[in-house]
Amino acid sequence: MNLAVIGFILMFVLMFVLIKDKLSPPVAFILLPLIAAVAGGFGIEAISGFVKTGLNTMLSTAVLFIFSISYFTLMSNEGLFDPIIHFLIKRVGNNVTTVLFAVVITTFVAHLDGSGATTFLIVVPAFLPICKRLKVRPEALLGTMCGMYGVMNIVPWGGPTMRAASVIGIEVSDLYQFIMPSVAALAVIAFGIAFVIARIEIHNGAGADKDDTAADEKGAGEGTAKRKKLYWFNLGLTVLMLALLFVDIGLPLHLIFMIAFCIALTVNYPNTAEQTKQLKSYAASAMIMTMTLFSVGIFMGVIKDSGMVEAMAAAIVGILPAGVAPHMHWFMALFAVPLIMILGTDAFYYALMPIILGVVEQFGISPEVVAATFLLTATLGTPISPSVAAVYVGLGLADSTIGKHIKYSLRILWPASILLLVVSTLIGVIRF
Repeated sequence: MNLAVIGFILMFVLMFVLIKDKLSPPVAFILLPLIAAVAGGFGIEAISGFVKTGLNTMLSTAVLFIFSISYFTLMSNEGLFDPIIHFLIKRVGNNVTTVLFAVVITTFVAHLDGSGATTFLIVVPAFLPICKRLKVRPEALLGTMCGMYGVMNIVPWGGPTMRAASVIGIEVSDLYQFIMPSVAALAVIAFGIAFVIARIEIHNGAGADKDDTAADEKGAGEGTAKRKKLYWFNLGLTVLMLALLFVDIGLPLHLIFMIAFCIALTVNYPNTAEQTKQLKSYAASAMIMTMTLFSVGIFMGVIKDSGMVEAMAAAIVGILPAGVAPHMHWFMALFAVPLIMILGTDAFYYALMPIILGVVEQFGISPEVVAATFLLTATLGTPISPSVAAVYVGLGLADSTIGKHIKYSLRILWPASILLLVVSTLIGVIRF
């Protein structure tokens, strides 16, 4: 069977079972690609190579997740975030819209380093408790982050922009300067996404009543007073750790979290028996998502190394009518969000974009326009893509699943991407 056909069937079945909760993510990400590889005619030795490559790419992310989720769980149990919750409740009360706008602003700051994992690690633990108190669903918090995540994901030092610039052979700074008017428009859209999600959540019953707010204020104060001396130590350790995430000191993110967690566990629980008890309590939440991450590694290894991704990219271009050839980049951008979710970031820029470039250049469409079109419209698909490892860090911290995340956010982010395409065309960044 044709590799492209197998790849499309795999993707559609995968999306279906995840969104409809027909299979758990680890089962889906392991069994489905292996079945697809066998259907593609690959032998045991080849499939083993795919799996080995895929697992290696996920190792550091899995370690990062285990220790980051354990660290923030420990800090949450010790009341580190209670003053933040108390402050937000006192300032905004039950104003869901204001809280979600604060999420957008915090995501902007947290994503300055271009790392999606860092962004989720900073934003989700800070805002999840207040969202729970306001009855805002975890998926709404993650969806709100996606708009500004998309803005910061295409900064000059971000991975997608560097990929796109390398494909068309220009400086990253030149490409970013070219798309800046649309980036500004996307920032406005990010707040629009937050507003829409706030309306959805309020309609769903979000917003604490006065009794809830008073109880939260009292609970926050009690949580902080409980272990005041250790609170200041925990705060200092967390601030130092977060600072190191932004400053390149030569240590990988996962090692920074490993060291910080060991220090925090030892200081807060000096007794080894108590330490063991805490480690066991963290295991349940960490294990499921760690299994999912390694499962995603198998999935990515199979679809990339088998050639399915390249075959799908070529097939997508091949089925388009000849009449749309001069505008192929624009029409492809209408489907940029699902395409990047299906193909993954590398394949989207390194496999699909060069094909589109070759088609539209003969009609006078510049490489900068094609790169801008792909960058701007696909960036909102990255934070909901099942092939992006950083997304699973956010899902673990928010105690959600990739299926729930896609089901909630895709209906908002895909139309927002199309809106940005239209706006960018009207202001002249993208040419039809």
